[in-house]
Amino acid sequence: MFYNNFDNVHGEDRYGMVGKTGDGFRENCRLTIPCYKCHQQPLIIAERNWMDTNNDDSQRYQIVVTCEHCGAVDQFIVNEGREKRISKLKYGHQRPSEQELE
Repeated sequence: MFYNNFDNVHGEDRYGMVGKTGDGFRENCRLTIPCYKCHQQPLIIAERNWMDTNNDDSQRYQIVVTCEHCGAVDQFIVNEGREKRISKLKYGHQRPSEQELE
């Protein structure tokens, strides 16, 4: 169960974990990053999976993205080790940012 309290800062994910969800990486959003396989944009956020809790009490998420054109799948981690730290795409080797969300 997930609830949204209109400021989109705190919520409960499907596992019942309560914490900050202030990043903009949500399912069905588009990233203006080219695909590692066909080099076309955009990538669609297909899944947002909770992984665990960091030492600073932020929630770590795995974001799975797919290419809208060829269907290639890639992934990255949000809040990797601490809040607001984003890993590079596993295959695309680019670091996504919230400014690249459509």
